[in-house]
Amino acid sequence: MKSLFLLALRNIFRNRRRTLLTFFSMIAGVAAIIVFGGFVEYTFWGLRESTIKTQLGHIQIYAKGYTEKGVAQPNNYLLQHSDEIVRELHDKKGVQAVTRRLSTSGLISTGEKTISCKVIGVEPEKETELSSFETIIDGMQLDSSNASKGGVIGAELMKALGAKVGDTVTILTTTGDGMLNAVEFQIIGVGQTGSQDYDSVFVKLPLKRVQELLGTTAVEKVVVLLSETDNLNQFVPILNSEISKNSWNVEFKTWSELAFFYHKVVQVYKGIFRVVNIIIGIVILLGVTNTMSMAIFERVREIGTLRALGTTQSGILKLFLMEGLLMGIIGASLGVIVGIAIATTINLSGGIPIPPPPGMSRGYLAFIVTPLPLLAFSFGFMVLVTLLSSIYPAYRASRFKIVDALGHV
Repeated sequence: MKSLFLLALRNIFRNRRRTLLTFFSMIAGVAAIIVFGGFVEYTFWGLRESTIKTQLGHIQIYAKGYTEKGVAQPNNYLLQHSDEIVRELHDKKGVQAVTRRLSTSGLISTGEKTISCKVIGVEPEKETELSSFETIIDGMQLDSSNASKGGVIGAELMKALGAKVGDTVTILTTTGDGMLNAVEFQIIGVGQTGSQDYDSVFVKLPLKRVQELLGTTAVEKVVVLLSETDNLNQFVPILNSEISKNSWNVEFKTWSELAFFYHKVVQVYKGIFRVVNIIIGIVILLGVTNTMSMAIFERVREIGTLRALGTTQSGILKLFLMEGLLMGIIGASLGVIVGIAIATTINLSGGIPIPPPPGMSRGYLAFIVTPLPLLAFSFGFMVLVTLLSSIYPAYRASRFKIVDALGHV
């Protein structure tokens, strides 16, 4: 095996120019997979964290039956004793914040313009943590120091209203009893989450004001924010245990079950990534096949000599497959190094400015992450493609007849 390895290693560098050109194509392919894959991974991370830390949190807890019937009858599926849930979960390991929310639909008016909106009652003292990815483009975020002054509205909603920070607006909605009720507040901040649809409707007010508006002391849901998204799978059993132990008549959903837009984006980007991999794989497949075929054509008499000296057909097959495998390992290793170098250079230079994607209201700086699974995939993919490229040429070489090969000119 050692002699086969050394012979194959020597053979792949016999024509150095052709081998180097093949290596360059392999290095470019691996580096492209790493850079584009790292961009996709960063995009997934950014969209995931933005969705969690502007709208959903990691887990939302509702009254039993809310997810099935709560949309049609929200007032019949409110949490009446949410304080106990907040108290029990607040000090659990891995929990960053536990907050309550109450939302309703209504009309917001400046006196001149009236637009539909979604009113969200939040606990101001916890809003900074839960909305850490929300950007306040004017004014200030809702917190405990300004809760009595007013509320925050979405950037797109502000444009539609023609309003500005400091203006007083009115929200009209119906209570649980079907009665009309209204509340006035001053706009103290304009928020931007990145989602145009959400920024076009949301209005954040202190929870107590929304409860007064709807004539209730209950809340719609309890939102749990963890310190790390990766801790979600470990926290879910803890939450189930608390629900069972305290006999809470509740149900819950994770952010993944609620983030429909996120999953659509992931599907699109994964589809693009697969197409890129297929194109790169085909290019490398053709390149390596050509290199191996040329090498075999130049070594026909050598193959005939090896066969005459007693090397079996399987021995010839193994030799050329070993050459293809070594080319794949060397080329993929160099490609991983170059890919990491390119990713590091891009990150150190400040990232890549990306314009707002469809449905988003702001662009972002994209960085290239290089997680170990991506590097392993890129390496393994290139080695596999190279090995597959070697099968047909190696098979042809193993089938040469000794007499014909020795007589080849």
